[in-house]
Amino acid sequence: MIWLGTTFIFTLLIGMPIAFVLGFSALAYFVLTGQTNFLLVMPQRMLAGMDMFVLLAIPLFVLAGSIMDVGGLTRRLIGFANSIVGRFRGGLSLTAVWGCFLFGGVSGSAAADAAAIGTVMVPDMKRQGYDVDYSAALIAVSSLMAPLVPPSIAMIIYGALSGTSIAQLLIAGLAPGILLAGMLSVYAVVVARRRNYPTAPAQSLAEIVHGFWKAIPVLLLPIIIVVGIRGGIFTATEAAAIAAIYALLVATFVYRAMTWAFLKEAFVSTAIITSAIYFLVAIANVAGFIFAIEQLPQQAVALLTGVSDNPYVILLMVNIILLFLGMFLDTIGVLILTVPALMAIGNTLGMDPVHLGVMVVFNVLVGFVTPPVGLCLFVIAGVTGRPMEKVAIAALPMIGVALIVLALITLFPQISLFLPQVLGAR
Repeated sequence: MIWLGTTFIFTLLIGMPIAFVLGFSALAYFVLTGQTNFLLVMPQRMLAGMDMFVLLAIPLFVLAGSIMDVGGLTRRLIGFANSIVGRFRGGLSLTAVWGCFLFGGVSGSAAADAAAIGTVMVPDMKRQGYDVDYSAALIAVSSLMAPLVPPSIAMIIYGALSGTSIAQLLIAGLAPGILLAGMLSVYAVVVARRRNYPTAPAQSLAEIVHGFWKAIPVLLLPIIIVVGIRGGIFTATEAAAIAAIYALLVATFVYRAMTWAFLKEAFVSTAIITSAIYFLVAIANVAGFIFAIEQLPQQAVALLTGVSDNPYVILLMVNIILLFLGMFLDTIGVLILTVPALMAIGNTLGMDPVHLGVMVVFNVLVGFVTPPVGLCLFVIAGVTGRPMEKVAIAALPMIGVALIVLALITLFPQISLFLPQVLGAR
């Protein structure tokens, strides 16, 4: 493990992408430890890692999100959210929070959420007298809800790596997403009252209904996914296919915004995103093979239980380690490195694998708004033209809110397990 760890750290520090870091580290491990016979196994393990039916959901969900992002989709969702919460003090900040939640049910990507909502909302908030760095930071942290609510690529990756029910994971992320939205809303209201941010004129019931009517084709997408999975009508992978077909029909016949050029762009974008994810998953299987050889999961369990036998102390240490990794690696990279050991730790503590998955995914997502990686910070800074460090400073209190939600998810499993149990997801 010394050779593997040394190579991993060195290649990471010189700026090599995480997929190549893992691949090069695995290659160096086999060569430097004299186990060159396993080099023949690497292609086989990589293909085996991708040869999973559940992974078909990834390109289909990505395609659905790409197709639905057309015809003023973002404006429709923001308009609907604003019609409900805009009348309150700091209504635009509440619109940003719940707009991110609604758009997350379509995109499944925090970066896409931050870019789409940030592009539309930050100029409006600036015109209304909102601090630009605060507005950008609020949208960046709110975008963390996107990978929690279905469709969630991060949940699918975790399910594929751990063997946990993806249907249960997709539904389990809903309550934590709503909890984060609620707590960020409370924070936004407190800030709005302190800074005396404006309210928007209250809209009539007819205007609210009109906004809902314009947004309902988009809002139906996550509902179709959840209801279909809950009713046993289709699996999570089949839900992704239904979502892609539904998105194509809506964009073509409801919004009448589909063109051949846009469809080509959606397919190319989906291919690029999916290729990167699949390559990471393939390399992950090789890394998992090495971890099994070195008995890393068993060593991790022995290390943590050697420090304390208190499950809360162990969970605290796990969360701290994941938060630290999330500061330097992307979500999929952290999941690849940690899931084998985390499953062993979870089994030792008697944790439900769905609860563990939601805790881990949410924890790693915090890294999206934490420097030095902070993908959503980079995205929102690019959209707004603000220095990333100023947006990061403005985001610190909201990161604290996210950490409170993480603590609640960790300590109270029913927050994650309630909906899968009630809905009977399998």
